[in-house]
Amino acid sequence: MNGLDTIMDSIKEMMNELFDNCVDRNKIMRSLIEHLGVTDTDAILDVALEPGFNKDAPYPILHFLVTLAKDINDNDAGRISIALNELNHVIAVGEYPAFGAFCYYPKLHQIFLSYRIPVNPEVPEDEIINLRYYFGTLYQQLDIFADFIMFLCDTKGRTLDLDDYIDYLQSVQDLDDMEARAKALSERIDKIEAEMRGNE
Repeated sequence: MNGLDTIMDSIKEMMNELFDNCVDRNKIMRSLIEHLGVTDTDAILDVALEPGFNKDAPYPILHFLVTLAKDINDNDAGRISIALNELNHVIAVGEYPAFGAFCYYPKLHQIFLSYRIPVNPEVPEDEIINLRYYFGTLYQQLDIFADFIMFLCDTKGRTLDLDDYIDYLQSVQDLDDMEARAKALSERIDKIEAEMRGNE
């Protein structure tokens, strides 16, 4: 077995271990990531070797694509794209660093998280350690920001901008405490809605 096969087999094992499911179809591995955030939402993770890079590139490229929302209304696309750009700024240089970028894809009306990483097949053991770390941070990243994505997609007029959302995150001492997160988020929404009613 060559180094790249070892890496891909290990990725499949990790996806089964972390998400309890992995389907390998046409060299694309897919997992359903369940129970993210207070909203208890799900996401779909696809992992594949990326074609189309320069043929002289020294290493193959792995592409991780996480679909977080679909059927986005065209009327909301501009607002959502601006909010995702602000979110990318937060994860690039803010208090919640993460891998990749959140994007809106108009042709499919979807919000996704995309991350590409080169892998060196000559040192599969080292790459597997790096990928295990990435998967751990991926789940944490999705768990923290899935709720914000769900609010972006809410068509009932409920609002929570990124500044409010970051304030909410900072108000929770333990982000792994889902009960505390749910309580803090509910309080934040109630406060914003009360302020909006007062301004009417």
